Amino acid sequence: MLIVLMVLLMTTATATFAVHSTMTEMRAAGYSRQAMQTAYVAEGGAYAGLAYVDAMGAQAAFIQYNRTRVPAGTAYAPGAPVLDREINLLRVTMDDFAVAPGVEAPPLETEASVSRSLGQYNAYDPSFSVDGTDLYRTYRQVAGRDQTGRDPMNYVRLNMTARGRMAPPGDYRASGDPRDYHETAVNARAMAEMGPFAGGI
Repeated sequence: MLIVLMVLLMTTATATFAVHSTMTEMRAAGYSRQAMQTAYVAEGGAYAGLAYVDAMGAQAAFIQYNRTRVPAGTAYAPGAPVLDREINLLRVTMDDFAVAPGVEAPPLETEASVSRSLGQYNAYDPSFSVDGTDLYRTYRQVAGRDQTGRDPMNYVRLNMTARGRMAPPGDYRASGDPRDYHETAVNARAMAEMGPFAGGI
């Protein structure tokens, strides 16, 4: 009877360890999947920001950049540094594409009743915001351009940072921390070149 009891105890311990190990691996696979999907959301945000600038046009994007100002001492995005000077930025969010032509579903489907889009149904809410900052001029050699400099064709480059976020709805937060507890965050970078602007900007 003692031997049978020892065998049962060892079998129970082995099964408990196997269940715990399997649950840990499944949880790790879920976190890895969420991180990968968040990276896709961030990359999609970067491409969406570039497409937004392309569809808007260089002049309109440049005007919007100049009109959007963040005062000194204010962070323009979560996790962004606080600068001691006023800055301009061009901001694009996921909500800007909610009613855009050709957009039928979000990057990650959050409703089980809706047909699947680029990803299967997930309880996490995806979002992205794109901030274009650090606009600067650049000059390129263009065929047919006046080399005397009397009528230069200027281009501007805009550094764009796409911040992809995913978190379950109704997730809890620690005191003083603006992030959700189960939130994942991935940033993607891109550079938009706009122009040409005849006669300078």
